[in-house]
Amino acid sequence: MMKKSTALFLAAGLLPGLSLDALAVSTTGQLDISAIVPTQCVVQSAALPFGVYSSGALQQNAQIGVACSAGTSYTVSLDAGTGAGGNVASRKLSTADGANSLNYGLYQDAARTRTWGNSSGSETVTGVGTGTAQNLPVYGYIPAGQTVRAGSYSDVVAITLSY
Repeated sequence: MMKKSTALFLAAGLLPGLSLDALAVSTTGQLDISAIVPTQCVVQSAALPFGVYSSGALQQNAQIGVACSAGTSYTVSLDAGTGAGGNVASRKLSTADGANSLNYGLYQDAARTRTWGNSSGSETVTGVGTGTAQNLPVYGYIPAGQTVRAGSYSDVVAITLSY
């Protein structure tokens, strides 16, 4: 019996000096982290105010902003506009009542050799997104020598961004 009580006494005396860290158990795992970056594009509308037309040719330019996810291919096209009888080769600015029109054109280059349109190929602009805004030029031109009534003329051209 003496042997058991001595062993207990010795064990009890050692326990206060024993650290709890010596009794700790650990295991490992992992925390899985993920994110999804969607393919997305945004077009920023533009305005192209020609100003006052008095039978002389007018030129003006604007920028269409395109922001697409990096690596995303896109195509930008412009329709013929809302002017009655207009097409991409010869758009029409019209008075509010639609009774009068003024011919104009939209081009991809300052030399006016590439029309902005909506047919795939030379009339549209393609690119690859960088993750930041890219500016695409639009060069507007009203030819000289048009005889039109006085008034305010306007048109709305739809910008289509496909990706």
